[in-house]
Amino acid sequence: MRHIVEDLIRVDGVIGSLLVGRDGLVIASTLLDDEDAEVLGAMSAAVFGEIDKATKRIGIGVLVDAIIDAKDGSILLLEARDVILTVVTQRMVNLGLVKMEMRRAAKRIGEAVPM
Repeated sequence: MRHIVEDLIRVDGVIGSLLVGRDGLVIASTLLDDEDAEVLGAMSAAVFGEIDKATKRIGIGVLVDAIIDAKDGSILLLEARDVILTVVTQRMVNLGLVKMEMRRAAKRIGEAVPM
């Protein structure tokens, strides 16, 4: 799994990426600081879970992905076979390209993890 998140940091403007279980535990990370990875992992699972509950409740279905914009960058979340793929980017990044690469990574995760 580590090689999948490592491939994502090759995209221009991507600062880091991680794979997180629904429980918030980090499976793989490219972030240098383990504490940052743990905090981001817990936040990713909590935010994804709450947004997913809300989208179901209001009748628009399960959450596919989410983008959190901040002053200096973004955090992108995407579900991949019961894990959450999280990518942190700089402000000036091609979000479409990042989302496309995340979908490719999710497909690879799906192939690596049996049903």
